[in-house]
Amino acid sequence: MATTTVEGRRVRYELTGDGPRTAVWTHGVGASLDYWRDYLPHFQGLRHLTYDVRGMGESEGTDGPVSLSDWARDLAGLMDALEVERAIIAGHSMGGAISQRFAIDFPERTEGLFLMATSSRVGAAATANWLKRADVTEATNPRLAAAQRAVAAYNMDEGLKTVRVPSLIIVGDADPQTPPGGSVIMSRLIPGAELEIYPGIGHSPMHEEPAAVARVEAWLSRFR
Repeated sequence: MATTTVEGRRVRYELTGDGPRTAVWTHGVGASLDYWRDYLPHFQGLRHLTYDVRGMGESEGTDGPVSLSDWARDLAGLMDALEVERAIIAGHSMGGAISQRFAIDFPERTEGLFLMATSSRVGAAATANWLKRADVTEATNPRLAAAQRAVAAYNMDEGLKTVRVPSLIIVGDADPQTPPGGSVIMSRLIPGAELEIYPGIGHSPMHEEPAAVARVEAWLSRFR
């Protein structure tokens, strides 16, 4: 593992693979770059950048509120530090929301967009659930609670209409956290987006369904 500094904060990252283009992989709430380790060896011909989101894994955190825009700027800063001008931007769950925000805010640095088990908006019931979880988490892990509040309320529907890069969206139809309806919405908002829905699969499609790994590998092959 390696570390670098982004806006004065330590960020843990890992670079693996080799190829003419880089794919950046962002994990979900409370996870770390280790989430991607089993999958990336399947995706040959690319360089892969994984990292711990601010305040998670071994990356340094900050006190107080945080937002998707903050995390997107963190990613841009990490790419600057590692001299990665443009990349395929990929994310799972919270990481998918960060990836959407990055593609909207930094279109010139986005070469492709892969979204897994995520959504472009949060409904009232999900907002209430996230805020309730954050209140419980606050006593033991205030930085995680801040992250939970950050994903409790957002809507990037209008921004996604501006995305103009190859995009793949995958989701399981038994996902209790990000139901497939949200992925259908994203696929309709992003021009030309490809959508795969896997029957009986939950919140981690590539972990639960080998066909999902093969689908992502096939999609990534266009960037080699």
